[in-house]
Amino acid sequence: MKIEKLWGGRFKELPPKEIIEFLSGRDVKGIPPCDERLISYDIWGNMAHALMLFKQGILSKKETAKIVKCLKEIESLYQNGKFRLDPLKEDVHTNVESFLIERLGIDFGGKIHTGRSRNDQIALDMRLYLRDEALEFINRIISIIEVLLQRAQEHIFTVMPGYTHHQHAVPTTFGHLLTSFVEALERDEKRFFNWLELFNKNPLGAAAGYGTTFKLDRRFTSKLLGFDGPTENVTDPITQRWEAEAELAYSISILMNHLSSLAQILILLSTKEFNMVRLDDRHCSGSSIMPQKRNPCSLEVVKAKTSYIHGLLMSLLSQGKALFMGYNRDTQWTKYWIMDIIDESKPSISVISDVLRLLQVNREEMLKRAEEDFSGATSLMEWLVQSHSLSLRKAKMVVERAVKYSELEKGERVSFSALKRSLEEMDIELKLNEKDVEEVQRPERIIKELKSVGAPSHDRTLEIILLFKDSIRNGKDLLKKRIKKVAEARRITVKMIDDLIG
Repeated sequence: MKIEKLWGGRFKELPPKEIIEFLSGRDVKGIPPCDERLISYDIWGNMAHALMLFKQGILSKKETAKIVKCLKEIESLYQNGKFRLDPLKEDVHTNVESFLIERLGIDFGGKIHTGRSRNDQIALDMRLYLRDEALEFINRIISIIEVLLQRAQEHIFTVMPGYTHHQHAVPTTFGHLLTSFVEALERDEKRFFNWLELFNKNPLGAAAGYGTTFKLDRRFTSKLLGFDGPTENVTDPITQRWEAEAELAYSISILMNHLSSLAQILILLSTKEFNMVRLDDRHCSGSSIMPQKRNPCSLEVVKAKTSYIHGLLMSLLSQGKALFMGYNRDTQWTKYWIMDIIDESKPSISVISDVLRLLQVNREEMLKRAEEDFSGATSLMEWLVQSHSLSLRKAKMVVERAVKYSELEKGERVSFSALKRSLEEMDIELKLNEKDVEEVQRPERIIKELKSVGAPSHDRTLEIILLFKDSIRNGKDLLKKRIKKVAEARRITVKMIDDLIG
């Protein structure tokens, strides 16, 4: 008998490979060296730099052609898994330059570093890498928003209790709850777009941090690398190397907070005590000892990753607090922290999206719970104000007493008799009938009356959904333009190289 898992017989479907890996984290699988994911960016930066040196007359056509041809060879080897980083050569930059020198000799390969330092090389590689990641985060956020909007539209009429302090508050709808997270995630999307506005600038040409006597054309390399332009000051991207990483990490941390809060809500609503939603088997796991267990592990892992990311964000912020002018070696660690943050967070978006897509909603239980624990008391109070001209404070005092007396009657909503008793004690005369008192506390009626902008009524929720659908279309268009700009920069670089080497 072969055993691969210590649980599973209780499930109709076991989690797929990608979910198992998400749950396992680093328990049985390591992560590659950080500079491995920078190889393609370093090659692109080298190509752009070489073409610029040729344009400026610093390299000859022959020298440039040999260099870029060899860079294309490295790129091909890397794509086929045959270019490996040698740890003795410290970093990706030295590995690439060493390869050029070994292939071409120092008289040719040794010229690629002209007018450059590893300081501006790593700043360049990281900005290219972070830009791609920012674009990917935007893409994933748009995808999860689309799932939320779809599920929200399905549940515009699904009444459920709203909560404050983990206690019943007033009725709302599941659709409205989901659109609240759409609004939060839309802000996240804007933060990543804002990162591009702040940091899609070219640090290449800064050299060690103070420029170089070689007449470099930083605007030309910016065009070849898809940047909006060069940094205005060459010292800034070297001294503040931590900042682009920290800004992206902050955006990710807020995003993860939103996902973690949504995860916590779904965990509670899926418990036997709430019984309002049911997670798909894909996102649950069992116990090694308790046969009945069905644990919401995907959602719990999202919460854990959020805490981990908070700690790494604080490391990034702390790193930037006391740096002397120019390069400081301690900023090397910013690369490790931001890559860990990205690796831990990015899959969470897809996982939560899948949880939402497959989520089963118990409409009957939600409505039943919305009728419990005096959820209509606030509506009753407001009705007394609007229909019987009581001040809000007096109406609240009346309903508070009525709730107390209704509890003695073992009721779940304010009874007509309890309300009458409260009014008599406060010496207030109102003409009321039992039917009206019952009706104003009914959850469906309450939802219908919530008509202000952004409220949970059916029409207003649909209005929110349509508004966000328009916003998503705009976000997609803006994302497409950004991606197209990066792709066009790569295309121009490749074409110039092909024209140069024939």
